[in-house]
Amino acid sequence: DFPDGARVLRAKIDMASPNLNMRDPVIYRILRATHHRTGDQWCIYPMYDFAHPLSDALEKITHSICT
Repeated sequence: DFPDGARVLRAKIDMASPNLNMRDPVIYRILRATHHRTGDQWCIYPMYDFAHPLSDALEKITHSICT
């Protein structure tokens, strides 16, 4: 067991990329919180930057304006 934020899962991407956001981004983190659907079953959750385009694709959203 690890405390919240102690460990993360990173995507292995190109560390030489000129786009700083694509240099091994964090995609999952540990967060002990009660989820409205799954309760306390899980303690790992996806980061927004990873989950957002996936949910858009599942909902067939072709253009997304994010701020």
